[in-house]
Amino acid sequence: MSSAQVNVEKLRICWGVRRGRRLVCGEPVTDETVIKEVKELISELKERVERHKSKLENVAFIDELIDLLERWLGEHKGDRGRKVREARKVVRKMIGLLKELRKKWVEIYWRQFMELMDLLEKSAIDIIVTGENNGNKSLMIHLYNKGVAIEVNKVAKGRGITINLTLSELEGDDVMVANTFSDEEALKAIQHGWEMTDGSVEHGHPSMVTSQPWQAVLWPLCYPGRIHMYISGININGDAASITWRLIANDHETKPKEEVAEEVRKLSTERLSMFLAPAVWGDGYINVGERYLKLVVGLAKYELWLGIIERLVNELGFTIKVRDYKVEVKVNWSKAVKLVRDWLAIPDIRELIELGASLGGEKLRRIIELANMEVKESGNKSIMIPGTNISMTIIVRGDCKVELRARRKDEIETLRLVEELKKAGYETSLRVARRYYEVAILHSKIRDKPELREPVCRKLGEWLNETSNERRKKKIAKAVQKLKCFDNA
Repeated sequence: MSSAQVNVEKLRICWGVRRGRRLVCGEPVTDETVIKEVKELISELKERVERHKSKLENVAFIDELIDLLERWLGEHKGDRGRKVREARKVVRKMIGLLKELRKKWVEIYWRQFMELMDLLEKSAIDIIVTGENNGNKSLMIHLYNKGVAIEVNKVAKGRGITINLTLSELEGDDVMVANTFSDEEALKAIQHGWEMTDGSVEHGHPSMVTSQPWQAVLWPLCYPGRIHMYISGININGDAASITWRLIANDHETKPKEEVAEEVRKLSTERLSMFLAPAVWGDGYINVGERYLKLVVGLAKYELWLGIIERLVNELGFTIKVRDYKVEVKVNWSKAVKLVRDWLAIPDIRELIELGASLGGEKLRRIIELANMEVKESGNKSIMIPGTNISMTIIVRGDCKVELRARRKDEIETLRLVEELKKAGYETSLRVARRYYEVAILHSKIRDKPELREPVCRKLGEWLNETSNERRKKKIAKAVQKLKCFDNA
């Protein structure tokens, strides 16, 4: 048996008890499954530290970021745009904080970090554990030295392992950011986009924790006034080490997220699109090759987001898919291209996107690339069924009657869909094909249910306005007439 293996067996593992800012050892951990997970987390920590040791020791991870920001300042020295001017102030402040970190890392933190790893190797340190080992909640280990703390987190629901170094005695600084937005209501929608995704709260003020330099620059621009910023730690990821920034908008007050969600639900369609931009920057994904973008919402937040998602489906052409631990709200092809083009047509949004892309923001670069894609226009065919979490496709048949259809490959999932529609008061028809099941709400059932007829008619009206094909226009107009869209009943 190797010495490393012997040391692992001797580790002191205990449950954490809060005492001030740090945890201390409480009861020893006796659950063998938890102990096994702790050992795996320690092995992952050692492996990552060894992988990135040279960059950590020679501070390359700090120097590379300083070089990026200084190069950006040089490239934008003559740019007179208001947002770029304010961004330069933020970037200069970041460079100053990075240089302070570099000095202390060389003089203090690296040595303390190596001492901590040496104590771990010798089993001369307490391994403090918090969380649960059940897959639904995170399990975390904590290691402490005087100026350095290490947190290794097995993220809940199979989302990997994160390693963070927290550094003490790093002071931050304030930067004053002027308001560069021409429309206050648009600014509020953008702020809500941050707040519903990556944003957090600190002492009643909006806050952001990020390891993305572009995000650390863009976020302060969206909260004009006094921004306090400091470096809160270092992430040791699988592929790199990165700096973690914490930003606090001290001149702004936060609202409960339920109140923010309610305000978003009441936004106009144009403002809803503005809200969506920073939401996608935070919790979204853009695929240029397949021409789509999607927003990912955890199931824990789904109820909070439901009213917003309904509007995204019914007004902006999104579809919805529920997965194990999350909900994906996705828009494809021409609708995705139109959405990002709409963003770039709004000066305030365009300036933020271009600024973020120039700072290495990959998502923002993809937005610009997606906007330049050529796609065939085709109207979105789905609506969210009122009172349910179900999206169904609108079909105009050859006889100009309208149906709502949803296909599923799995029989159990199909029956659940039918049951949910039934509970909401909808009568359905079920068709069995060779490779799928199709649930339909027939023309007469749509026509006789005003709360369902209304969104269908609204969508048909959009198609009527968008299409330039006369034959298709006549078919849609006939469907509108047959569905009695203009009746008061």
